[in-house]
Order: sequence, then structure tokens, then C-alpha cells
Amino acid sequence: MRTRPDTAANAVPQDAIGQNAIGQDAIGQDAIDRAMMERCVELSRIAVGKGEYPFATVIARDGLIVAESVNTTVRDADVTRHAETIALSQAQKTIGREQLRRCTLYSNIEPCAMCAYCIREAWIGRVVYALSSPVMGGHSKWDILRDADLSGRLPGVFGAVPEVISGVLVREVQQAWRDWSPFAWHMIRLRGLLTAPQAEDDGVRVQPASSRSLWHHLHVLFMRSGRSRNRMARLPVRTADF
Repeated sequence: MRTRPDTAANAVPQDAIGQNAIGQDAIGQDAIDRAMMERCVELSRIAVGKGEYPFATVIARDGLIVAESVNTTVRDADVTRHAETIALSQAQKTIGREQLRRCTLYSNIEPCAMCAYCIREAWIGRVVYALSSPVMGGHSKWDILRDADLSGRLPGVFGAVPEVISGVLVREVQQAWRDWSPFAWHMIRLRGLLTAPQAEDDGVRVQPASSRSLWHHLHVLFMRSGRSRNRMARLPVRTADF
């Protein structure tokens, strides 16, 4: 069992990305989604053992975990330390923001509005969660995750609308919360704070991603050309070259 699943030390090194991954072609994306959500459930139980609420996030690319975290709001006495924002910070340091559009963010609970803005600004390509959060959710309450106007008006800031999949391993996530505190879970359900998403026949609801706009492609090219110019500017100049 890991003692600090929320630290950067547990992130996968950049040179390991793509190695020993769970191949999508081998077992399918659905199986990868379930495996990553199982890890979220495991992390949420670890969080409870550390005195935190049972929230957890995993960020993965091609079946390989890039970053993972639990909430540290209690330990750090900081309400901004949500699992999603901590994992996003780790992932950006590990593989860079531009690569996150190829990644999936998994969370046992629907990301809140604050985390949803961070997800969109980090250009995450897919979001998968189990339980909806009708009161605080960044998808079901305030549709930040699916708001095309964000990327339409500010393509240099917000990524294209990600694919959003909800209802993955609902029963397992519910059980982890029930095990944390049966009374608290009863009150959460009574007040409708966490609910199973309205799903299709297989229990999972899928909302497809939107393709990147021309503005997004131009912005990426601009960023790449800017980095190239910066590297050229830092090259040493020899007097013999003149």
C-alpha cells in the first residue's frame, strides 16, 4: 500500500510513458476505464485511512498511469487541494500540458466546478467518473466540462470539449463511501448530493468529444514555433561564425 498517493514522487517518469502500458487494442477502452476506476476506488479507501474524504483521481494515457492523487484538504488545511487539481499539476510536470489532450482523467466523483475549469484549461481529452454531483458538479450542475463556448471564445486557454463518460463502477464507488461512514452516506443520498448518472442500458453514459477548432490548431503551432525561437535564442554564439 502506498503511503503518499498524492505526491509527485508517485507519478510515472516521463521516459516510462508508453512502456508497460495496458494496450487499448489488447483489452479495449472499456476495460481500461474500469481498471483505472478500480484504482480510484482503492485510492479513495487509502484517503479515508489518512483522515481525508474518499475522493480520488487518476490521469492515464494509453492505459498507463501518468499521475494520481487523493484530496489533501484536511491534512493541508487548504480547501483548494482537490484530487483533480493535484493530479493535473503532477501530470503537467511529467508530460507537459500539450500531451494531456491524449489523456483521460478518472475520478470516483464528478469533478466540481473549480476542478472542471482546471480540466478544461489543462486540455484533458477525456473525463470518466462514477457518481454525479448534482449540487456542485462541473458537468451536471454547471456544464463547464461540455461548454463549447469556452474553447470557442478562448481557444488559447481552454481545450476542446472532452469526451465525458459517467457511471463507471457506480456500485463499487458507492460501497467505498458507505464503508467510510454509513450515516454520512445515508445523509448524502437523502439530500441527493451524490447520485448515479442517468445512464444507457449498460449503466454507462457517454458524451462524445468535440474536435479541436482551427484556432486550437493554430495556437498549438504558435506555441511550438515560440519554443523553437526560444531555443534558438539560447544557443551560444561563436565569434568564428561571423
